Amino acid sequence: MRKFLVAVLFVMLAPLFAQAQNIQMNWDGQNHYREITDDSNDNKSLAIVGAGSIDTGAIDGASMTVNGKKININTDAVAKKVYDSVDRSSAEAITFGIPVSGTETIGSYVAGGAAYRNNVTNSSVSMTGTTLQGRDVMGGASFLLDGSARLGDFSANNNSVTISGGSLSFYDYTAPGATAPESYGGNVYGGYTMFAKGTANNNTVIIKDGANVAGNVFGGVTTPRLTEEDEQKTNILDTRANGNYVLVQGSTVDGMVAGALGAATANDNTVIIDNSNVGAAFGASIGRGITNGTESVVNMNNNTVIVRNGSTVGTTAMAVMNQSVNAQGNTMTLDNSTMANGAAYSVLMYLGKDTSGGLVQSVVANNTLNLNNLTSTFKEVGGSLNFAGTSNGNTVNILNSNVTLTNASRKFFDEQLDFTKLAAANLLPADVPADKGLIFGGASMDYTATTNSTPSPEAPEEKVVAFNGTNSDGNLVNIAGGDSVKTVDANVFGGFSAYIREVDYKTVDESGVIETVKKNGLTTTTTSSDPAAEPTEPETAKKVDNIHSASNNTVVLDNVKFKGKVYGGYVYGAELKTENMLTQNNTVILRNKVELAPTAVIYGGNNGMGRTTNQLVFDRTIGTFADKNQFRNFNSWWTINADFNTKLKFDFDVHARMLLDKSAMKEGSEVVVTTKTDASLTGIEEGGVVYELLDSGIVLTQKKVGVFSYSLTPTKEGTGNLVNWTLTSTKDKANAEVYGQLPLVGLALISEGPEMLTQTLNDLWQSETEQNTFVNGGYHHTRYKTGSGFDLDSGLMQAGAWKKFTNDWALGLFAKYSGGSYETYPIKVTGDASVYGGGLLTSLRYSETGRLEATVEAGYVDAKFQSDELLSSFKSKGMYYGASAGFVENPLDDLSMFANFNWKRKASDDITDDLDQKIKFDTLQSMALRFGGDYTFNSWDLNGVIPAIGASAIYEMDGKSTVTVENVKSNEASMKGMSGRGQLVLSYHNKDTFLPLHSVLTVYGQLGKREGFGGEVTIAFEF
Repeated sequence: MRKFLVAVLFVMLAPLFAQAQNIQMNWDGQNHYREITDDSNDNKSLAIVGAGSIDTGAIDGASMTVNGKKININTDAVAKKVYDSVDRSSAEAITFGIPVSGTETIGSYVAGGAAYRNNVTNSSVSMTGTTLQGRDVMGGASFLLDGSARLGDFSANNNSVTISGGSLSFYDYTAPGATAPESYGGNVYGGYTMFAKGTANNNTVIIKDGANVAGNVFGGVTTPRLTEEDEQKTNILDTRANGNYVLVQGSTVDGMVAGALGAATANDNTVIIDNSNVGAAFGASIGRGITNGTESVVNMNNNTVIVRNGSTVGTTAMAVMNQSVNAQGNTMTLDNSTMANGAAYSVLMYLGKDTSGGLVQSVVANNTLNLNNLTSTFKEVGGSLNFAGTSNGNTVNILNSNVTLTNASRKFFDEQLDFTKLAAANLLPADVPADKGLIFGGASMDYTATTNSTPSPEAPEEKVVAFNGTNSDGNLVNIAGGDSVKTVDANVFGGFSAYIREVDYKTVDESGVIETVKKNGLTTTTTSSDPAAEPTEPETAKKVDNIHSASNNTVVLDNVKFKGKVYGGYVYGAELKTENMLTQNNTVILRNKVELAPTAVIYGGNNGMGRTTNQLVFDRTIGTFADKNQFRNFNSWWTINADFNTKLKFDFDVHARMLLDKSAMKEGSEVVVTTKTDASLTGIEEGGVVYELLDSGIVLTQKKVGVFSYSLTPTKEGTGNLVNWTLTSTKDKANAEVYGQLPLVGLALISEGPEMLTQTLNDLWQSETEQNTFVNGGYHHTRYKTGSGFDLDSGLMQAGAWKKFTNDWALGLFAKYSGGSYETYPIKVTGDASVYGGGLLTSLRYSETGRLEATVEAGYVDAKFQSDELLSSFKSKGMYYGASAGFVENPLDDLSMFANFNWKRKASDDITDDLDQKIKFDTLQSMALRFGGDYTFNSWDLNGVIPAIGASAIYEMDGKSTVTVENVKSNEASMKGMSGRGQLVLSYHNKDTFLPLHSVLTVYGQLGKREGFGGEVTIAFEF
């Protein structure tokens, strides 16, 4: 009982002895791992940190954990203390004011680590189930202590914030005399720095498990506190916010979510919104940079935003939205989610000015927008929209989605271009597509507007809407329905570029007379509301020499029911010369099942410039096309990429080149195209086969794919004027045979060089030294008649050393490399091959006039096979080994006779090519007998150079290459046969003591199974 009473008394009195958790002590410049353990710091003005430093060193690896405890600022008294801690005596004082007061470090935030005038790294905040009002959350923060340090490089890198459940909200405080409240808290920062050369890199923020954040969430933030004078200087803004990661999962953020904010360079940031609701999302938001110059040095590249899994964006989501910033390689993905404002871009780049008012050009290119798994209505969809320069190489992918684009205002490109108004003024074509919303890969323009909506005393200033947007080239719009046909109702531009000088304003004088100044096409007229006013002569602008282009763009319609118009490229300018509005080399591809609405029209370009270069491609298409006028401004010869599932029907004449897809690789015969001709087919038919067509023509230009060969045959359908085009395929042994040439290329390289080794052994026995080193090299151009055959250009290097162990016996070693390029015929295959090997050589003199020779070697073969004719490519690798033996006899001093037998064996190889064909190369061997003689003119000593001539024969007894391609076996490729070689040799023996050497130059020609020529050099060093 006594123990019980003591325990009860202790519990009753414990609050009297408890002390509030001391947070201020964490500001000692030391790293700590802290956790809020009670509510004693609720409504305190202290900055709550795991570790803090006030000019006492860097913070690295601190942490703060808050699990449900109260640390709010939600009373006016506390908010006033935070408010009053900032010096508000001047605007500059407010900019640089730091909330440090007396012995308290004041601040409306909670941070893992915070430092004044120092770095904060690897620090973190973890919050679970916490309701927090009036404080921001920061993984790591680097603050100014005074304005003099503003140009420093202190950073906040590799910090993190994890918020699981709970909520963050603002607390608004209105100070006495203030006209508006000041909000405290509600925001999340992974890393935060105030320094002009600071960085906020590689920070991580995770918001999950139903958390609610009222403010913004940022991965890395740089907010340089600069004076107006600072901003006039160059090369002082060097902030970085790279590699930050933000995940919002199953939660709500009312404000913006961004990977980076405020930096001059913001690259490689990632934002993922997963099953969440956010106000807006950006990979990189507004940044800073150099302030004077015509070209931007601010870079926001390779940022990624992914909105997925039923998420909702209240306004917009983009990888980058900014002014005159370079933006390349960014990606925005909207997957099974919604975005309220209906305008989806990967990059939206407005035009910005430097501090001197000059226009700043930026590079916007190679950005990607993905819209996946949607049934949505948009106003506008684009890869990149750049008002500050060109927009090239961008991609829009719309996958497995039903999308409708509507634009009742008929104002396009972020509502900057009023298509109806500009077309009425002949500043855009009268038929510019304005009836639907737009999908575009890239858009840029050069656009000025002198306009007003109500009369003004003076003419309005010219506004530069867009600058130097001369090109929107190389963009891709890929609309793919996926497993089923999807409906897309939109107008599509692969690329768009315009030159517009709009003038439409009114002025009013003191008497109320209104003058209207309006430009129509090239002509500007001025009219007055005063009937007595004298007419003003119209002004006609001259055409400019500027070149605008929307070329090399691609639009793909894949498994789509399409309603609208497609333009590979669209260019216009009233002041542009016709020949300078380029829409060339554009491609439109209709793939798989495609249905065009009766009003749909597909254009290579909106004008005829480059019409013959624009390509219309039907790629394994299933569909019926009734009106040839639905396809305009293309080359008159279309392209059909076919397989046996292709079912194309044209109710008109067609001229097309047919290529074959690898999916056509099977044996069969199918009608793949049906055309209708207006011409009579009477008299041009024989046995049901149409052998001459007057108005339609489809030419099979791809007659082989891998081991298969194809034919295309037109036949009449019934008694009418329909022609069925039947594609037939068979496995072709001749195609398989050309694959068998590749091992022979390797064998040819392996077999090169025995003549040079023989010459090395000649040098060995002519040398007075007991050991030598040697280097040999050769170039060979040879045609091998090996069935279909191949030409080989190759180079060979040998290097080694030998030693005489007795007067009659020597042994040596060598290494070799042989490499070359080849081309087969008549079926063209090209590629490179290399051989790496080495071995031993030996020679034994059995008499004064004769000797025996032998070699053994092994190595590795690497060969490439590339055939555009067969659409096949692969690499083959394998080991080889071999040996040779023979004799050399010198019956006369000037005459040398020789014979040797060379055996080589290359291992088998099983590969799969890029057509998914199974290819098996059997083991390959060479058994070659080589014999002949050389005559040396020893009496002709031309200053140390001695000539010789020689002749030899090579008989290959095997050399058969057996290959199996998709169960088609061929052994037709073979090197078996006789070849002859004639050669001229020049020998030079330099006995100089500094560099004694014996060198031999050989040039030769060959006939027979091997034909060609070459040159070889052998050098023996006689030190």
